[in-house]
Amino acid sequence: MKDFLLLSMISFLLLNCKNLLLLIIFLLFFTYYQFYTRRFSIPYIIFLIILYLFSFSNFCIRDNCVIETHENYVIASVNHQKVLIYTDEIYFENEEVIVEGESKPIEADSNFNLFNFQNYMSQKNIDRYYENAQIIKKNSIRRKMYEKIMMMDEAISSILLRIFYQFGEYDMIYSAGLHFSYLNQAFSQLFLGFCNMSFALGLSSLFVGLFGFLFPFKFALFRIISGNITKIIFKDRSYKDRLGLQYLLCMCFDPSCVFSLSFLIPYCLGLIYVFTNSKNRKKASYVFLIFLQFLKTSKCQPFSILFFPFFQKLGAGMLVIALVQLFISFPLVQYAVMLVNPMSQLFSSFVLHGSIPMWLIIFFLYLFFQMIHQQKSFMHSLVLLYIPLQSYFNPFYQVTMINVGQGDSILIQAPFHLNNILIDIPLNKEERVVEYLHSIGVYHIDTLIFTHQDSDHNGGKEAFLEQFKVYDVIEDHQDIESNLLSLISLNHSNHGDDNDDSLVYFSSIGKLDYCFMGDASKSVEKEIVMEYALECDVLKVGHHGSKTSTDPLFIQMIQPSYALISAGRNNRYGHPHEEVLDVLTKYNVKPFVTSLNGAITIKSFLNVHFIRTSSGEFDIMITE
Repeated sequence: MKDFLLLSMISFLLLNCKNLLLLIIFLLFFTYYQFYTRRFSIPYIIFLIILYLFSFSNFCIRDNCVIETHENYVIASVNHQKVLIYTDEIYFENEEVIVEGESKPIEADSNFNLFNFQNYMSQKNIDRYYENAQIIKKNSIRRKMYEKIMMMDEAISSILLRIFYQFGEYDMIYSAGLHFSYLNQAFSQLFLGFCNMSFALGLSSLFVGLFGFLFPFKFALFRIISGNITKIIFKDRSYKDRLGLQYLLCMCFDPSCVFSLSFLIPYCLGLIYVFTNSKNRKKASYVFLIFLQFLKTSKCQPFSILFFPFFQKLGAGMLVIALVQLFISFPLVQYAVMLVNPMSQLFSSFVLHGSIPMWLIIFFLYLFFQMIHQQKSFMHSLVLLYIPLQSYFNPFYQVTMINVGQGDSILIQAPFHLNNILIDIPLNKEERVVEYLHSIGVYHIDTLIFTHQDSDHNGGKEAFLEQFKVYDVIEDHQDIESNLLSLISLNHSNHGDDNDDSLVYFSSIGKLDYCFMGDASKSVEKEIVMEYALECDVLKVGHHGSKTSTDPLFIQMIQPSYALISAGRNNRYGHPHEEVLDVLTKYNVKPFVTSLNGAITIKSFLNVHFIRTSSGEFDIMITE
């Protein structure tokens, strides 16, 4: 079989084409390529078809045991199918699993640009979890090592858990297993001093494999060992053939690996090494790593990327120190962390935020290929600079209902970052709101409105104000006039009830009329339509869709086209109530509910309005 690298690249693209539209586009290009080059034979095509079908499989050879260890959950095999089991304890591979009852679908709040655990599990073809499961601990070497670590001082054990198990704060080096990669290279060079290349690689593989024997066996270990094996068996083949074969083995071992940093970073850096000359190689690597970090996490630590080789060596050194720490009482690893932490924090303190839309991904890849062949990188600098500054180039008026579960949080944006208004932040959801704001390049709020004092609207106030820049906070009934945006207060009466005293606002935003009802009830709605000749295009439904709000007369009078409802999945209040949805249906109002549709955003440019949800729904509205 020839051209392993080409086959691995096509396999990689194919495994990323679980979306039907992407698959059709891929097949069209592949057919074109095959027709004009005739480089692929029938065995290649059969292999690709089998690999693609295998990527949808949830089958596991092992049964009724843990197959992957994680901090707050395990992936287990039940009836030869992979499932998720949430747990407060740590369990290890091959420990027996006994489940009770039926499995349930995995669900997670969906938001634009933010990590979604449900999607992450879906990439692994896991969509079910068990609530009641018993896992029987085994007296294995992995458990003994874990118990030994947990008996150490808390400061030391937390460091060792981060290095050996990747528990705790995210770190690109450890998450991608790049410290193992450098250690493997160091071992190989060391053993080459007294034996041949094949024997040195074999010994290095044994040492690397030892980590998987003592601690959870991560995909990075398989990637490294498979790379060593291909170098031993195919030592007469070129680097690009060995690279292609190594990652073909990885994709056959676990097709979902193509979504992980442990695969993406080393594979793409390997491709850069193959396709660029030595003069352009380092520059292309840095540009790609910055882009990849933005793509996967919606943020980037540019100085950490620029000193990437140093941090890779540092991670390998910390791994060796951590191993030594297991056999001595002196807090060596703690002193090592104290020594390197100031420098690491200095490099990581400068963080750029921003998500990457699909059009920019395509444009970047086009420029990247241009840079590889023509050694041009000026446009790449502009693209990378655009990502954290994208809100300053946004020409749309935009209203986004952030999915915060059972609560409210609504962001109103004027074009070109000229004004940002945020309505409500629920308790314990301030981190999610901050992450979303950062992901779209918003770094300050001009006006922060709290409609009333309930914790699902006001509870995140103090924590948010501590970590985000806010110019003005509104908590009483008043009109708001600010740059390009104005909000008219509709509720002025004192009702003696916190919900009915909610701040209610009407606003024309990008030639769409909005009404934001807070938690106001039907009595307030009736007062509003009696006082104002009010019509609106978009209604933020009162009280999360409770039947205490959304009076039929109110809907009939204001005649909205769309209704936005913020409610948590499976909430104990039954929001949104069926009665409310029936009223909206009766008056031809299309509802969007965060518990079903995820986050909802409406972008307006002139008379055209684009409505999109984080779960994939899309609509267009044209006004006169």
